[in-house]
Amino acid sequence: MLSFEMPRGLDFALYVIVLELLATYLVHCPVHYLVGTAVGIKFRSIRLGRTTLARVLPAGLVALARFIPVLTLQVNRDQSAKVPRSNVSAMYASGTVGSVCTAFIVASISTWAEPVTYAALAWTVAFVYLLFDAVFSPKSGDLMRARRVLRIGPAVTSSS
Repeated sequence: MLSFEMPRGLDFALYVIVLELLATYLVHCPVHYLVGTAVGIKFRSIRLGRTTLARVLPAGLVALARFIPVLTLQVNRDQSAKVPRSNVSAMYASGTVGSVCTAFIVASISTWAEPVTYAALAWTVAFVYLLFDAVFSPKSGDLMRARRVLRIGPAVTSSS
């Protein structure tokens, strides 16, 4: 909704970056929950935690990543053992997929902005976010968990 009320002028750059990061942050955990619930996973709780990506980020970003709280879901371990591994994997991958799609949706909506350089900034942020997830999530994030579940089984604890 916020992307329909885009400011014009120099504030737009900061606005796009904040909007895209906020949108991807607010979508990530609910998408895990919706997909997980749809495929039969039961959750015990939702809480604020820390991102697991801090383990693989460059040194300059680790302090920032540890400072930012993220929503995490606690999976009911007993129940999740009965869910097919492909369903658990889909639940893990869904957060990343939802976040990346949200960044591109915001960029698409910003395409209507004038001048074109504003839209280009939004697309740049979306592609940088996609690149970030493509590089780091398979090493220590949701995509790593999704692959691990398919390889060794549903030893699930939380999703962020």
